[in-house]
Amino acid sequence: SSGINAEYGGDECLIIEDVITTGGSILETVDVLNQAGLKAGSGVVLLDRQQGGHVNLANNKFNIRSVFSISDILDILLRGGEIDQETVTKTMQFIQDNILYS
Repeated sequence: SSGINAEYGGDECLIIEDVITTGGSILETVDVLNQAGLKAGSGVVLLDRQQGGHVNLANNKFNIRSVFSISDILDILLRGGEIDQETVTKTMQFIQDNILYS
C-alpha cells in the first residue's frame, strides 16, 4: 500500500526529504504521488550528498533544492576547527570517486 488513501484531481505537492544521494527514493515517491493523482515536480532536501542525485532528478524533470551540501558542512566544520583540510580533501575525493549519476 502506498499510504495514500484518497484520490486527488491534479493538486500539486512539494516533496521534502532529509538526504539525497541518487534521487531514487524521491523518484519512487513521485511515482506513488502521481498514481494518486498528485503532481510532484519539485522538492526540498536538507542535505545533498553530492553523489549525482541532482543530475538524476533533473534528467527526470524533477526540480530539487538543497538547504546544505556535503561541501557546505565540511566547510563549516573546517572553519570551526572541528576537522582539518586533509579530512576535507579525503572526504571530497571519496565523494568524487563514488558519484552515482553525472
